[in-house]
Amino acid sequence: MKDIESANAFILAGGKSRRFGEDKALLLNRGKRFIDIVIESAAVVCSAVYTVGREYGHPRLSGCYKDEISGIGPIGGIHTALKHTDTNMNFFVGIDYPFIDPGIIRYLLAMALDTCSHYDGLVPVMPDGAHPLFAFYKKICLHATEKCISNNIYRLRCIAGKSSIHHYRITPQIEDPAFSRFQKNFININHYSDYMKFIRHFL
Repeated sequence: MKDIESANAFILAGGKSRRFGEDKALLLNRGKRFIDIVIESAAVVCSAVYTVGREYGHPRLSGCYKDEISGIGPIGGIHTALKHTDTNMNFFVGIDYPFIDPGIIRYLLAMALDTCSHYDGLVPVMPDGAHPLFAFYKKICLHATEKCISNNIYRLRCIAGKSSIHHYRITPQIEDPAFSRFQKNFININHYSDYMKFIRHFL
């Protein structure tokens, strides 16, 4: 096990993108694939970066783990990653956060480590809700994923129900441009209409 200050990153890439219609990892933001943006941002902060599910070529990836239990959504990827990780704290993120920045990962890791003795993980809560796929989970959460899966409960909030997760609420200051830049990290692309809006506003 690596020291408590280190964390591995796991990019959950096992989804079939049914709602979107194509592999979101290969969409572009200013000429770079979404998956490359996420890998490179996580690699700045984390000890090692892995994908879970699909394999993508990138020099900063340490490897890929195939879902050990397929067809159950992101909880299956988290379960697989926590079985294999050699760090106590682990960062999990989806492939569809095109504005992710190393600064936000570093900030949340510091918050997670600060509360490490009291909680099993940290999920940021923004004005649009919780982001359990932009979060930190300790290896001990493996037991929670096993309980959820054995009970055929695949919603991510089941992990919080069977472990101690700090839902870290981040509230905006009025007309604070710094918060606007911070909040941009949490924009994710679920539907094709989201991508069209993304193109109109940001490209």
